[in-house]
Amino acid sequence: MNKLPGANLEFVREDDFVEYYIFPKLDDIDEKASDEQVRQQLEQVRADCMSIVEKKVAERCYIWNKDEFQLQVRTGSAEERLLNEEDNKQEGEEEPEGILPPHLHGVTHYGDNIGDEWFIVYLLSELTRSRPDCIGRVFDGDGEFLLIEAADVLPDWASPETCEQRVYLVNGGLQLLQNASNTSDSKRMPMAKAVQRIRLNPTLYRCSRDIQNCIEARLQEFQPAKPHASIHRQIVQLPQNAAQLLKQRPGLVASAVRAFCERDAIDSKALRSMRYFPPETPRKRTNVAFTRYLYAMIMHSQYTPERRLGWQLTDAVANPECYKEQLLGVKLASGLEILASQAKRAGDQLDDKSPAWRAYLRSLQGKGYFRDNIEGSAEYERLLATAKEYFKCNQERFRTAPLVGAEIVDMLLHPAEGNAAELLRDEENNLLPSDSDDWLNITAEDLDAMLQQRYGPQKLYNPNGDMNAEEFTKHLSQFLDRQSNFEGIEGPGEPVDELDSDDDEPPAPASATSSNAKVKKNASMRKACKRNSLIQSDEQDSTHVRNFLDFVIPEDNWDSTSEMSDYADEEDIERNFDELSNASGGGDANYRLDRNIKAYMEQMDRELAQTTIGKSFHAKSSTATNSTEQHHTAEDDFDDIEDFEPININVNTLRNMMDSYKSQMGGAGPVSNLFNAMGVGMSAAATDEKAKDLSESAV
Repeated sequence: MNKLPGANLEFVREDDFVEYYIFPKLDDIDEKASDEQVRQQLEQVRADCMSIVEKKVAERCYIWNKDEFQLQVRTGSAEERLLNEEDNKQEGEEEPEGILPPHLHGVTHYGDNIGDEWFIVYLLSELTRSRPDCIGRVFDGDGEFLLIEAADVLPDWASPETCEQRVYLVNGGLQLLQNASNTSDSKRMPMAKAVQRIRLNPTLYRCSRDIQNCIEARLQEFQPAKPHASIHRQIVQLPQNAAQLLKQRPGLVASAVRAFCERDAIDSKALRSMRYFPPETPRKRTNVAFTRYLYAMIMHSQYTPERRLGWQLTDAVANPECYKEQLLGVKLASGLEILASQAKRAGDQLDDKSPAWRAYLRSLQGKGYFRDNIEGSAEYERLLATAKEYFKCNQERFRTAPLVGAEIVDMLLHPAEGNAAELLRDEENNLLPSDSDDWLNITAEDLDAMLQQRYGPQKLYNPNGDMNAEEFTKHLSQFLDRQSNFEGIEGPGEPVDELDSDDDEPPAPASATSSNAKVKKNASMRKACKRNSLIQSDEQDSTHVRNFLDFVIPEDNWDSTSEMSDYADEEDIERNFDELSNASGGGDANYRLDRNIKAYMEQMDRELAQTTIGKSFHAKSSTATNSTEQHHTAEDDFDDIEDFEPININVNTLRNMMDSYKSQMGGAGPVSNLFNAMGVGMSAAATDEKAKDLSESAV
């Protein structure tokens, strides 16, 4: 059980908590107003808020997994701040947070069911929508989890350091505050200051539509128009007193399931006696509502009842449905028995020797809570009684096993008025059928579909199906043109530096290319050059380097003997080398062109000219018609020209990428990693299928 730094009061707070604030706008409150006047207004706001919460919980038939939604009044008085330990200075904090305005505060532990956390977000959203004068704030052990849900669409400046205590719910929507430009972005913003800024301009900090859509999509399951899919109703055979308890308090099923599934050796001793729920008592069939999380939890908990205790179960093979009803009843009764055996009231836990109370008392003494009053004096005793009552109320906020057990024992000793046995008998004759639990069985395909829907790529390609090669290569080119740094790759919609525009480029000299040459600029290399201080200079070397980085496609040479020989003796490339060499000849030797590069490229061209590697590239499809064939027959002298088919860059790029992807056989590799960064993926397809013929428009 983890305790927050410097917070002795919150000794039961664990990692699975969600904390929330509601800041209402009170009427006619000034510095002279008494604490009692502030408290009265806060109590009225709390009553209104809790009525809305109870209505929403009843509409959804919601079952809390651990703690319920609750609100406590905090007036912000000096004595109350000491009791709440709000003035504790955290480690590494330069200055205190400041005094919070009067507000409502709550902490809820949700255990392993994260659905409770999002249901609280839904409740706060509805509260702020019903009461526009209220500003809500919610966070958990991970911090601003609302921004984590919308991480893909956050603004550039948003990070865990710059967004601490800057996320609020106003009028049912999300608002994100940003610091002024003259202040440190990473400095945590005090909540009092944030609330004040929102009051001054309620619409200035409203989040974008994309961020709001992410939160609304997560809360969609709690909308009234949509049936709550997380509730599972099941017929269970329970001892009569256990069935009456669950009818009176349906929420006890969560505590019973958790107590049974988390039992230890000491708890198992209580199951050997079954003092409160003996097996020999008559058992009743009744409808019990579970959350899907609780139902899956108790169904997968292995347990074999002991026959010597009196648990007589039907044969599991002959009548499996009846056996399941009886076994679930045994498990629930055992969980209630464990809770009842641990019963201890909050007042019983508060004694002078309790470690938690003694730590809390030492904290109050160290902060001057007793104001130098002599121990035993009337004022000291009054302050001590106030501290004890406050500590006791804080313990009752959280539904720990001893407190739930005490509640169960009280309900057994003082049953509700009315004939509960007759009500159970009537219900047994009109039971609703159990819900199907086929959702417990998830196939590998279902899991892949859920992961794909939640975390999958934006676009899927089929490696053995039709693909638009031009669209694919365009997507790849756009990805390669994006910039990156140590924080990752820029988003497709993020602005780029003005220097990245090709409009600022000086026109290429006319002598650099022939009249029929086609120039294709390498955008990625140009961007890198513009960010280089050496190439950004206006000297002559800068222009030649830019010319060298441009791809120059020469005019056709129809007398070539191989597909690669067209690039063997290009005058334009020679001219580029000569100009670079002449420009740097009179300068520093560090900028002189290495002639070995030219010799190396010439040797490479000669070797490629003697091979047939060019035939491995896919050429553009022939679109010849009958008329062109007749024209081809008439002009036999140009048959080599007619037979020439230029290389299809798009199809060859796509073909190589698909071959590389298939060779990975579903594992990690360069192509799959590139696809992940691009936000695309490959659909599941048999790799042993015969690939279709590649064409320019479809692959």
